[in-house]
Amino acid sequence: MRKQEAASLAPTPTSLDKKLLTYLTAIGAACAGTIAAPPSAEAKIVYTPVNRNILFNGKSILDINNDHVADFVFTAWGLGNVGAAGVLPLNSNHVLTGVLHGYSALALPAGAIIGPGAGFTAQRAEMEGDCYCSGSLFYFGPWLNADNLYLGLDITINGQHHFGWARMTFATEVTLTGYAYETVPGKAIVAGATTDEQADSVQPHSPDNTSAFVGRPSLGLLARGAAALDLWRRD
Repeated sequence: MRKQEAASLAPTPTSLDKKLLTYLTAIGAACAGTIAAPPSAEAKIVYTPVNRNILFNGKSILDINNDHVADFVFTAWGLGNVGAAGVLPLNSNHVLTGVLHGYSALALPAGAIIGPGAGFTAQRAEMEGDCYCSGSLFYFGPWLNADNLYLGLDITINGQHHFGWARMTFATEVTLTGYAYETVPGKAIVAGATTDEQADSVQPHSPDNTSAFVGRPSLGLLARGAAALDLWRRD
């Protein structure tokens, strides 16, 4: 009798109780799923301001995504009476030249579009050069006396292409003043834009395939030492 009485005292769930229990269980599961789900990566431009002198000696590197792995290195090379200073992509990365087989790295103005379909190369790309020709020394290249112009860059992250830029000035010294990349794979970036909002607010234009020109020395081209000039002119 006591067992039967105890059983009769236990409340029986009503239809409303069952619905409420089902509802609370569903809410709990949804909350647990929300907490467990990893946050989605925010699409944005990652900008790094710097103020760094660049030497074309094979030691000045550029790490666009700041993962402590060099993406590009600035170097010099030469043959006979002709020398050049430029940038060499590393680790499956690329630099914008406007053509597919090297030549000169484009010096882009602010607002230029850097993205798919442009001419990128994995080879070293000349920025400034010199030639001792007909008894005179000539300096040439798209970066001669450049003032806050932009390198167009393509870096590979987890097997996917991300576009970026590096801002440089060629004067008494060569100075790197900032760089950035787009976190969304395959998405074009605007030269000089440091946020997606800023990129959307400017009037972008396609980069011109600027040809090299001859001019007077910038003093930024490896004024940087006679040792570099000697390196250039080795056979």
